[in-house]
Amino acid sequence: MNAPQLRPLGVGDIVDRVFALYKARPLLFLGLAAVPYLLLVGLIAVLTVGMGLTTDLFELFSDLEAGATPNAQGLAARIVGFAAFVLIVLIAAVVILSAQSAALVDATSSVYLGRATSFGDAARNGLRASPRVIGAGLLLFLGLLVGWVVLVVAMAVSGEVLVFVLATVAGVIATAYILTSTLVMPVAATLENAGPVTALRRSWTLSEGNRWRVLGLQMLLLILNGVISTLLSVLFIGALIGDETVRTVLQQVVNVVANVAWAPVQWGTFTVLYYDLRVRREAFDLQLAAEALPR
Repeated sequence: MNAPQLRPLGVGDIVDRVFALYKARPLLFLGLAAVPYLLLVGLIAVLTVGMGLTTDLFELFSDLEAGATPNAQGLAARIVGFAAFVLIVLIAAVVILSAQSAALVDATSSVYLGRATSFGDAARNGLRASPRVIGAGLLLFLGLLVGWVVLVVAMAVSGEVLVFVLATVAGVIATAYILTSTLVMPVAATLENAGPVTALRRSWTLSEGNRWRVLGLQMLLLILNGVISTLLSVLFIGALIGDETVRTVLQQVVNVVANVAWAPVQWGTFTVLYYDLRVRREAFDLQLAAEALPR
């Protein structure tokens, strides 16, 4: 294996490399992004029809438009059914999209380091890594939830406007700091076979001294995603379609296409950032060069 030419990268350099990797293997990355996403969309459609949600909502709106009072028992059954639908979709989305993200991380890593990979290899590795990614994400979510609960309780007990403002500002800053520090957590969980706690610690350690760069990269991704999505909507929907119904349907199609096309950019960026942080903190470029020397 030839050692890849790694060096410390700027924020713009990371994004440039990600798009270069994307261009080198577009079918691989698009396939890894599209198959899980379409699977999730298909599952939602099947559940919607199978659980009769469309019929229930149509009947409910018809009753309300006719001025009829909905039956309490029937309304309760509809609410329970909708809650079950939301819960099932949420669990399925977490599982499927975690496998998608891990597969994209694995594929980006292999292409970036010049190693052979395929759709099947990346998909299998993503499925194996998804429980670790889910576990790490759940730990992070619970930690943030506990922190915000404590802040809300403190605000409610004090009843002071100043305390409310200060606690809200502190919570937002702390949340941004934590999310920035754990941005490469899914990458560590996937590539290092790290458990949830270890992945969180690993991401936190790698981010030390580089949090402003990580935050800048996050902001750049948000801006790029927003600009691309807006351009797609304006060019292909607003300027060409006059019918409201057709425009709404096409807007959803454009959203699906944009999400699928953007996923490799997002997770590819996190992967290249992970290696950049390792180069800066652990001289990972020298390690790879040493491994590539003939023995």
